[in-house]
Amino acid sequence: MSQSILQILGLQGLVVYKQWEENQDVIIKVGRPRKWAVCPHCGEGTGSVHGKGKDRRWYHGRVNGRRIFLQARLRRFWCPSCQRTFTETYPGIRLRARRTEQAEREVLEELRTGTFGALRKRFGVAYRTAVKALQRLVPRQLNLGKLLKDVPEAALGIDEHSFRGRDLVITVTLLQPRRQLVAILDDDRQATLRAYLQGLSEDVRAKIRWVCIDFKPSYRKVVQEVLPQAKVVVDHFHVIQDANRRLDQARVLEQQYWRRSIPHWPLLKNFERLTAKQEVQLHAILHTYPVLAAFYRLKEALRDLYAATSPAEAKLLLDRIFTNAETSDIPELKQWARTLRAWRSELLAYFENRISNGFTEGVHTKIKLLKRLSFGFRNLQVYVRKMLLAFLPPISADPSPHLLT
Repeated sequence: MSQSILQILGLQGLVVYKQWEENQDVIIKVGRPRKWAVCPHCGEGTGSVHGKGKDRRWYHGRVNGRRIFLQARLRRFWCPSCQRTFTETYPGIRLRARRTEQAEREVLEELRTGTFGALRKRFGVAYRTAVKALQRLVPRQLNLGKLLKDVPEAALGIDEHSFRGRDLVITVTLLQPRRQLVAILDDDRQATLRAYLQGLSEDVRAKIRWVCIDFKPSYRKVVQEVLPQAKVVVDHFHVIQDANRRLDQARVLEQQYWRRSIPHWPLLKNFERLTAKQEVQLHAILHTYPVLAAFYRLKEALRDLYAATSPAEAKLLLDRIFTNAETSDIPELKQWARTLRAWRSELLAYFENRISNGFTEGVHTKIKLLKRLSFGFRNLQVYVRKMLLAFLPPISADPSPHLLT
Protein backbone atom coordinates (compact mmCIF):
# COMPACT_ATOMS: atom_id res chain seq x y z
CA MET A 1 0.00 0.00 0.00
CA SER A 2 1.45 3.37 -1.03
CA GLN A 3 2.57 5.91 1.55
CA SER A 4 -0.06 8.43 0.40
CA ILE A 5 -2.86 5.95 1.08
CA LEU A 6 -1.31 5.09 4.45
CA GLN A 7 -1.28 8.79 5.28
CA ILE A 8 -4.91 9.23 4.24
CA LEU A 9 -5.92 6.28 6.41
CA GLY A 10 -3.73 7.44 9.29
CA LEU A 11 -1.65 4.26 9.34
CA GLN A 12 1.81 5.79 9.52
CA GLY A 13 4.15 3.72 11.63
CA LEU A 14 2.28 0.49 10.84
CA VAL A 15 2.76 -2.16 8.21
CA VAL A 16 -0.26 -3.31 6.19
CA TYR A 17 -0.14 -7.05 5.56
CA LYS A 18 -3.42 -7.52 3.72
CA GLN A 19 -6.96 -6.23 3.37
CA TRP A 20 -10.30 -7.81 2.54
CA GLU A 21 -14.05 -7.17 2.63
CA GLU A 22 -16.64 -8.52 5.04
CA ASN A 23 -20.29 -7.50 4.59
CA GLN A 24 -19.41 -4.21 2.87
CA ASP A 25 -16.83 -3.46 5.60
CA VAL A 26 -13.14 -3.19 4.79
CA ILE A 27 -10.75 -5.05 7.10
CA ILE A 28 -7.09 -4.02 7.11
CA LYS A 29 -4.61 -6.26 8.88
CA VAL A 30 -1.74 -4.25 10.34
CA GLY A 31 1.26 -4.88 12.51
CA ARG A 32 4.65 -3.70 13.63
CA PRO A 33 7.53 -5.57 12.00
CA ARG A 34 10.16 -4.80 14.62
CA LYS A 35 10.40 -7.25 17.49
CA TRP A 36 11.13 -4.48 19.90
CA ALA A 37 9.13 -2.50 22.45
CA VAL A 38 9.70 -0.08 25.31
CA CYS A 39 8.57 -1.19 28.75
CA PRO A 40 5.90 1.21 30.12
CA HIS A 41 6.95 0.35 33.69
CA CYS A 42 10.69 1.11 33.66
CA GLY A 43 11.23 2.69 30.22
CA GLU A 44 13.80 0.12 29.10
CA GLY A 45 13.67 -1.50 25.67
CA THR A 46 13.28 -5.22 25.18
CA GLY A 47 13.04 -7.66 22.32
CA SER A 48 11.88 -10.66 24.30
CA VAL A 49 8.43 -11.76 23.11
CA HIS A 50 6.51 -13.42 25.89
CA GLY A 51 3.53 -14.49 23.79
CA LYS A 52 0.97 -13.48 21.16
CA GLY A 53 -2.62 -12.70 21.82
CA LYS A 54 -5.70 -13.16 19.67
CA ASP A 55 -6.62 -11.01 16.69
CA ARG A 56 -8.40 -7.84 17.71
CA ARG A 57 -10.33 -5.28 15.70
CA TRP A 58 -10.83 -1.52 16.04
CA TYR A 59 -13.24 0.67 14.16
CA HIS A 60 -11.14 3.17 12.16
CA GLY A 61 -13.71 5.44 10.48
CA ARG A 62 -15.43 5.62 7.10
CA VAL A 63 -14.19 6.08 3.55
CA ASN A 64 -16.81 6.70 0.85
CA GLY A 65 -19.49 5.53 3.26
CA ARG A 66 -17.79 2.20 4.00
CA ARG A 67 -16.59 1.28 7.45
CA ILE A 68 -12.90 0.60 7.94
CA PHE A 69 -11.67 -1.79 10.63
CA LEU A 70 -8.10 -2.44 11.69
CA GLN A 71 -7.11 -5.93 12.75
CA ALA A 72 -3.93 -6.78 14.60
CA ARG A 73 -2.48 -9.31 17.00
CA LEU A 74 -0.84 -7.52 19.91
CA ARG A 75 2.26 -9.21 21.26
CA ARG A 76 3.22 -9.60 24.89
CA PHE A 77 6.79 -8.66 25.83
CA TRP A 78 8.88 -9.55 28.83
CA CYS A 79 11.18 -6.91 30.32
CA PRO A 80 14.38 -8.37 31.81
CA SER A 81 15.09 -5.12 33.70
CA CYS A 82 11.95 -5.00 35.85
CA GLN A 83 10.93 -8.66 35.37
CA ARG A 84 7.43 -7.71 34.20
CA THR A 85 5.34 -8.40 31.11
CA PHE A 86 3.40 -5.86 29.07
CA THR A 87 1.40 -5.57 25.85
CA GLU A 88 2.85 -3.63 22.93
CA THR A 89 1.07 -0.48 21.80
CA TYR A 90 0.26 0.81 18.33
CA PRO A 91 0.22 4.49 17.42
CA GLY A 92 -3.30 5.89 17.49
CA ILE A 93 -4.75 2.82 19.24
CA ARG A 94 -5.50 2.72 22.95
CA LEU A 95 -5.54 -0.57 24.80
CA ARG A 96 -9.01 -1.86 25.65
CA ALA A 97 -10.57 0.60 23.20
CA ARG A 98 -12.89 -0.41 20.38
CA ARG A 99 -12.19 2.67 18.25
CA THR A 100 -8.95 4.19 17.08
CA GLU A 101 -8.12 7.83 17.81
CA GLN A 102 -8.80 8.67 14.16
CA ALA A 103 -12.31 7.24 14.48
CA GLU A 104 -12.88 9.34 17.60
CA ARG A 105 -11.71 12.44 15.76
CA GLU A 106 -14.15 11.60 12.97
CA VAL A 107 -16.93 11.41 15.57
CA LEU A 108 -15.96 14.83 16.93
CA GLU A 109 -15.86 16.39 13.46
CA GLU A 110 -19.45 15.25 12.91
CA LEU A 111 -20.38 16.48 16.38
CA ARG A 112 -18.83 19.90 15.78
CA THR A 113 -21.95 21.32 14.13
CA GLY A 114 -24.25 18.32 14.53
CA THR A 115 -26.16 16.72 17.38
CA PHE A 116 -25.78 13.56 19.42
CA GLY A 117 -28.99 12.21 17.90
CA ALA A 118 -27.81 12.75 14.33
CA LEU A 119 -24.49 11.12 15.21
CA ARG A 120 -26.29 8.05 16.52
CA LYS A 121 -28.48 7.74 13.42
CA ARG A 122 -25.67 8.21 10.91
CA PHE A 123 -22.76 6.39 12.55
CA GLY A 124 -24.42 4.26 15.21
CA VAL A 125 -22.40 5.99 17.95
CA ALA A 126 -24.18 5.98 21.29
CA TYR A 127 -24.48 9.15 23.36
CA ARG A 128 -22.14 7.93 26.10
CA THR A 129 -19.53 6.88 23.56
CA ALA A 130 -19.58 10.33 21.98
CA VAL A 131 -19.42 11.98 25.41
CA LYS A 132 -16.35 9.93 26.36
CA ALA A 133 -14.58 11.01 23.17
CA LEU A 134 -15.62 14.59 23.85
CA GLN A 135 -14.30 14.49 27.41
CA ARG A 136 -11.03 12.85 26.39
CA LEU A 137 -10.12 14.97 23.37
CA VAL A 138 -11.74 18.37 24.04
CA PRO A 139 -10.41 20.44 26.95
CA ARG A 140 -12.60 21.97 29.65
CA GLN A 141 -10.97 25.28 28.77
CA LEU A 142 -8.12 26.32 26.52
CA ASN A 143 -4.63 26.94 27.83
CA LEU A 144 -4.05 30.69 27.59
CA GLY A 145 -0.35 30.17 28.24
CA LYS A 146 0.05 28.32 24.93
CA LEU A 147 -2.23 30.69 23.04
CA LEU A 148 -0.23 33.70 24.26
CA LYS A 149 3.22 32.19 23.83
CA ASP A 150 5.65 34.78 22.40
CA VAL A 151 2.87 37.40 22.55
CA PRO A 152 3.69 40.65 24.43
CA GLU A 153 0.12 41.72 25.24
CA ALA A 154 -3.44 40.49 24.87
CA ALA A 155 -7.07 41.51 25.31
CA LEU A 156 -9.89 39.46 26.79
CA GLY A 157 -13.65 39.71 26.43
CA ILE A 158 -15.99 38.75 29.29
CA ASP A 159 -19.75 38.41 28.95
CA GLU A 160 -22.51 36.05 30.03
CA HIS A 161 -25.07 33.95 28.20
CA SER A 162 -27.86 31.57 29.16
CA PHE A 163 -27.15 27.87 29.60
CA ARG A 164 -30.67 26.80 30.55
CA GLY A 165 -33.31 29.43 31.04
CA ARG A 166 -32.10 31.70 33.82
CA ASP A 167 -28.93 29.69 34.46
CA LEU A 168 -26.26 32.11 33.23
CA VAL A 169 -22.65 31.18 32.50
CA ILE A 170 -19.67 33.42 31.78
CA THR A 171 -18.07 33.43 28.35
CA VAL A 172 -14.36 34.28 28.20
CA THR A 173 -12.91 35.08 24.78
CA LEU A 174 -9.51 36.12 23.51
CA LEU A 175 -9.89 39.27 21.41
CA GLN A 176 -6.26 40.13 20.67
CA PRO A 177 -3.89 39.09 19.13
CA ARG A 178 -6.34 36.49 17.77
CA ARG A 179 -10.00 35.72 18.25
CA GLN A 180 -10.78 32.53 20.10
CA LEU A 181 -13.33 31.22 22.57
CA VAL A 182 -11.23 30.38 25.63
CA ALA A 183 -13.59 29.19 28.35
CA ILE A 184 -17.19 28.90 29.48
CA LEU A 185 -17.38 29.11 33.26
CA ASP A 186 -19.89 27.18 35.36
CA ASP A 187 -22.00 30.21 36.39
CA ASP A 188 -21.96 34.01 36.37
CA ARG A 189 -20.93 34.50 40.00
CA GLN A 190 -18.20 36.91 40.93
CA ALA A 191 -16.29 34.18 42.81
CA THR A 192 -16.25 31.93 39.73
CA LEU A 193 -14.71 34.62 37.54
CA ARG A 194 -12.17 35.48 40.24
CA ALA A 195 -11.15 31.83 40.60
CA TYR A 196 -10.66 31.51 36.84
CA LEU A 197 -8.49 34.62 36.55
CA GLN A 198 -6.47 33.70 39.64
CA GLY A 199 -5.90 30.26 38.13
CA LEU A 200 -3.97 31.81 35.25
CA SER A 201 -0.21 31.91 35.61
CA GLU A 202 1.48 35.17 36.57
CA ASP A 203 3.07 35.48 33.11
CA VAL A 204 -0.32 35.18 31.41
CA ARG A 205 -1.97 37.67 33.77
CA ALA A 206 0.84 40.15 33.11
CA LYS A 207 0.18 39.97 29.34
CA ILE A 208 -3.51 40.85 29.65
CA ARG A 209 -3.64 44.61 29.10
CA TRP A 210 -7.32 45.10 28.20
CA VAL A 211 -10.54 43.42 29.32
CA CYS A 212 -13.80 44.26 27.55
CA ILE A 213 -17.03 43.93 29.58
CA ASP A 214 -20.55 45.34 29.70
CA PHE A 215 -22.06 47.53 32.44
CA LYS A 216 -21.50 44.98 35.21
CA PRO A 217 -19.77 46.34 38.34
CA SER A 218 -18.96 42.85 39.66
CA TYR A 219 -16.89 42.04 36.57
CA ARG A 220 -15.07 45.36 36.81
CA LYS A 221 -14.32 44.77 40.49
CA VAL A 222 -12.87 41.31 39.87
CA VAL A 223 -10.75 42.43 36.91
CA GLN A 224 -9.33 45.40 38.83
CA GLU A 225 -8.58 43.14 41.78
CA VAL A 226 -6.92 40.24 39.93
CA LEU A 227 -5.54 42.11 36.88
CA PRO A 228 -4.54 45.52 38.24
CA GLN A 229 -2.40 46.28 35.17
CA ALA A 230 -5.29 45.70 32.74
CA LYS A 231 -7.56 48.48 31.54
CA VAL A 232 -11.28 47.74 31.67
CA VAL A 233 -13.15 48.75 28.51
CA VAL A 234 -16.91 49.06 28.30
CA ASP A 235 -18.18 47.45 25.14
CA HIS A 236 -19.57 50.26 23.00
CA PHE A 237 -22.29 48.01 21.58
CA HIS A 238 -23.64 47.57 25.11
CA VAL A 239 -23.45 51.33 25.69
CA ILE A 240 -25.67 52.04 22.67
CA GLN A 241 -27.91 49.11 23.58
CA ASP A 242 -28.36 50.53 27.07
CA ALA A 243 -29.14 53.94 25.56
CA ASN A 244 -31.82 52.45 23.31
CA ARG A 245 -33.29 50.56 26.26
CA ARG A 246 -33.55 53.71 28.39
CA LEU A 247 -35.02 55.65 25.47
CA ASP A 248 -37.62 52.96 24.84
CA GLN A 249 -38.56 52.85 28.54
CA ALA A 250 -39.11 56.61 28.43
CA ARG A 251 -41.26 56.14 25.32
CA VAL A 252 -43.44 53.56 27.10
CA LEU A 253 -43.94 55.88 30.07
CA GLU A 254 -44.88 58.76 27.76
CA GLN A 255 -47.38 56.51 26.00
CA GLN A 256 -49.00 55.59 29.29
CA TYR A 257 -49.10 59.19 30.47
CA TRP A 258 -50.51 60.72 27.28
CA ARG A 259 -52.45 57.58 26.30
CA ARG A 260 -51.17 57.80 22.76
CA SER A 261 -49.27 55.35 20.62
CA ILE A 262 -45.71 56.48 19.92
CA PRO A 263 -43.80 54.49 17.27
CA HIS A 264 -40.45 53.20 18.48
CA TRP A 265 -38.51 52.65 15.25
CA PRO A 266 -37.99 56.36 14.46
CA LEU A 267 -36.39 56.76 17.90
CA LEU A 268 -34.29 53.60 18.05
CA LYS A 269 -33.17 53.32 14.44
CA ASN A 270 -29.98 55.09 13.37
CA PHE A 271 -30.86 58.48 11.92
CA GLU A 272 -29.01 57.87 8.65
CA ARG A 273 -31.08 54.73 8.05
CA LEU A 274 -34.51 56.29 8.57
CA THR A 275 -36.95 56.30 5.70
CA ALA A 276 -38.63 59.55 4.62
CA LYS A 277 -41.79 58.57 6.52
CA GLN A 278 -39.83 57.75 9.68
CA GLU A 279 -37.99 61.09 9.51
CA VAL A 280 -41.33 62.88 9.50
CA GLN A 281 -42.49 60.75 12.46
CA LEU A 282 -39.26 61.46 14.36
CA HIS A 283 -39.60 65.21 13.84
CA ALA A 284 -43.18 65.10 15.13
CA ILE A 285 -42.20 63.02 18.19
CA LEU A 286 -39.33 65.29 19.18
CA HIS A 287 -41.53 68.37 18.74
CA THR A 288 -44.43 66.92 20.77
CA TYR A 289 -42.61 65.13 23.61
CA PRO A 290 -39.74 67.14 25.17
CA VAL A 291 -38.73 64.27 27.49
CA LEU A 292 -38.22 61.92 24.57
CA ALA A 293 -36.35 64.67 22.73
CA ALA A 294 -33.88 64.95 25.64
CA PHE A 295 -33.35 61.17 25.80
CA TYR A 296 -32.95 61.02 22.02
CA ARG A 297 -30.34 63.80 22.00
CA LEU A 298 -28.30 61.98 24.65
CA LYS A 299 -28.50 58.72 22.71
CA GLU A 300 -27.33 60.44 19.53
CA ALA A 301 -24.57 62.21 21.46
CA LEU A 302 -23.26 58.80 22.57
CA ARG A 303 -23.27 57.64 18.96
CA ASP A 304 -21.30 60.75 18.00
CA LEU A 305 -18.90 59.99 20.84
CA TYR A 306 -17.85 56.72 19.22
CA ALA A 307 -17.17 58.53 15.97
CA ALA A 308 -14.38 60.48 17.68
CA THR A 309 -10.98 60.08 16.04
CA SER A 310 -8.79 60.60 19.11
CA PRO A 311 -8.92 60.11 22.89
CA ALA A 312 -8.76 63.88 23.42
CA GLU A 313 -11.78 64.47 21.20
CA ALA A 314 -13.65 61.65 22.94
CA LYS A 315 -12.91 63.14 26.36
CA LEU A 316 -14.24 66.52 25.23
CA LEU A 317 -17.44 65.01 23.83
CA LEU A 318 -18.03 62.86 26.91
CA ASP A 319 -17.64 65.83 29.29
CA ARG A 320 -20.14 67.73 27.16
CA ILE A 321 -22.59 64.82 27.48
CA PHE A 322 -22.23 64.90 31.27
CA THR A 323 -22.81 68.67 31.41
CA ASN A 324 -25.93 68.58 29.25
CA ALA A 325 -27.48 65.62 31.06
CA GLU A 326 -26.69 66.74 34.61
CA THR A 327 -28.20 70.20 34.03
CA SER A 328 -31.45 68.68 32.77
CA ASP A 329 -34.70 68.83 34.75
CA ILE A 330 -35.46 65.16 34.06
CA PRO A 331 -34.49 62.88 37.04
CA GLU A 332 -34.06 59.79 34.87
CA LEU A 333 -31.67 61.65 32.60
CA LYS A 334 -29.60 62.77 35.59
CA GLN A 335 -29.48 59.18 36.84
CA TRP A 336 -28.31 58.03 33.42
CA ALA A 337 -25.57 60.68 33.48
CA ARG A 338 -24.43 59.50 36.94
CA THR A 339 -24.18 55.95 35.64
CA LEU A 340 -22.10 57.06 32.67
CA ARG A 341 -19.85 59.18 34.90
CA ALA A 342 -19.22 56.18 37.15
CA TRP A 343 -17.88 54.39 34.05
CA ARG A 344 -16.02 57.39 32.64
CA SER A 345 -12.52 55.85 32.56
CA GLU A 346 -13.85 52.60 31.09
CA LEU A 347 -15.73 54.52 28.39
CA LEU A 348 -12.63 56.49 27.42
CA ALA A 349 -10.41 53.38 27.49
CA TYR A 350 -12.14 52.23 24.31
CA PHE A 351 -10.40 54.95 22.30
CA GLU A 352 -6.94 53.67 23.24
CA ASN A 353 -7.35 50.23 21.67
CA ARG A 354 -10.88 50.24 20.18
CA ILE A 355 -11.66 46.68 21.22
CA SER A 356 -15.22 45.47 21.57
CA ASN A 357 -17.13 42.34 22.45
CA GLY A 358 -18.46 41.99 18.91
CA PHE A 359 -16.69 38.63 18.54
CA THR A 360 -18.05 37.51 21.91
CA GLU A 361 -21.59 38.34 20.81
CA GLY A 362 -20.96 36.39 17.61
CA VAL A 363 -19.90 33.43 19.75
CA HIS A 364 -23.19 33.71 21.64
CA THR A 365 -25.13 33.73 18.36
CA LYS A 366 -23.47 30.50 17.24
CA ILE A 367 -23.99 28.94 20.67
CA LYS A 368 -27.71 29.74 20.51
CA LEU A 369 -27.91 28.05 17.11
CA LEU A 370 -26.17 24.91 18.38
CA LYS A 371 -28.45 24.80 21.44
CA ARG A 372 -31.55 24.98 19.25
CA LEU A 373 -30.24 22.24 16.96
CA SER A 374 -29.59 20.03 20.00
CA PHE A 375 -32.93 20.89 21.67
CA GLY A 376 -31.04 22.08 24.74
CA PHE A 377 -28.58 20.45 27.15
CA ARG A 378 -28.85 19.03 30.65
CA ASN A 379 -25.24 18.31 31.54
CA LEU A 380 -23.21 21.50 31.93
CA GLN A 381 -19.84 19.79 31.42
CA VAL A 382 -20.99 18.18 28.17
CA TYR A 383 -22.45 21.52 27.08
CA VAL A 384 -19.19 23.39 27.70
CA ARG A 385 -17.06 20.91 25.75
CA LYS A 386 -19.60 20.71 22.93
CA MET A 387 -19.54 24.49 22.53
CA LEU A 388 -15.74 24.68 22.74
CA LEU A 389 -15.50 21.99 20.07
CA ALA A 390 -17.41 24.20 17.64
CA PHE A 391 -14.74 26.92 17.95
CA LEU A 392 -11.62 24.74 17.93
CA PRO A 393 -9.55 24.23 14.77
CA PRO A 394 -10.48 21.10 12.77
CA ILE A 395 -9.66 18.04 14.86
CA SER A 396 -8.27 16.26 11.79
CA ALA A 397 -5.64 18.99 11.49
CA ASP A 398 -4.33 18.31 15.00
CA PRO A 399 -3.92 14.64 15.92
CA SER A 400 -3.72 15.55 19.60
CA PRO A 401 -6.29 18.25 20.40
CA HIS A 402 -6.08 17.37 24.07
CA LEU A 403 -2.62 18.96 24.10
CA LEU A 404 -4.41 22.32 24.26
CA THR A 405 -5.22 21.60 27.89
